[in-house]
Amino acid sequence: MNRWKIGWLAIPFVLIVWTAISSQYPSYIFPSPVDVWHEGVNQVNRGELQTHILLSLQRLVLGFLISAFLAFIVGIVAGASRTFRDFLMPLVTYFQATPPMAWAPLLIILLGLGDAPMIAVIIIASFFPILINVMQGMNHIPESHIRAAKSLGAKGWRLAYYVYLPEIFPAAISGIYIGFAISWRSLVAAEMIGGNAGIGYFIAFNGQIGNAASVLLGILLIGFLALFMDYLLLKPLHKRFAGWASRTGN
Repeated sequence: MNRWKIGWLAIPFVLIVWTAISSQYPSYIFPSPVDVWHEGVNQVNRGELQTHILLSLQRLVLGFLISAFLAFIVGIVAGASRTFRDFLMPLVTYFQATPPMAWAPLLIILLGLGDAPMIAVIIIASFFPILINVMQGMNHIPESHIRAAKSLGAKGWRLAYYVYLPEIFPAAISGIYIGFAISWRSLVAAEMIGGNAGIGYFIAFNGQIGNAASVLLGILLIGFLALFMDYLLLKPLHKRFAGWASRTGN
């Protein structure tokens, strides 16, 4: 039996344990899987759940794309310039040590409620993991590759496209996965604190009114949406750009 099939066995195991535990409590305190399923159907029929999911995903994708774009540019420049890298590292160390959610209250004060502070939290959360990995990738590019490209006339964006990007891809993709996971968790937490919609807001609001089934539904959706984005977005992009990096680097 392969690992994928073994992994699927965890689902019925969790459902059995969940059902056994929920049978010891009233449904309004710890709802069963059936209760959560019915609540999910009701939320979908009312159209509320889809709205929260789509808004969270839109915020995540927009913030993450902005963050990745900026991190690649800054990381490549820092990798190519030792002076800029030395200037940047103390700032990177400081901001990397600061939890992204620590910025959420200030961002809400500055930007108000809505999408802007949520997207800003995502950018802060994912920028530094990607940046650090891009810089590490730049540090491991053989100097001979750079000299060979320059001897053929490559400079500026051509040098970045044909040498830097293909060479840093393995390190950068690790940063992308780490940054994506951190940004997703940070977004949900930010929505719980100051959001007016989204999965985090959905969980926080239903917690305040004592709707345990909706709270559990939201918690389950956090994990399922992460798996959905991993298998339908990150892995296909990884495969596509890995092929591009291999062809371009050669």
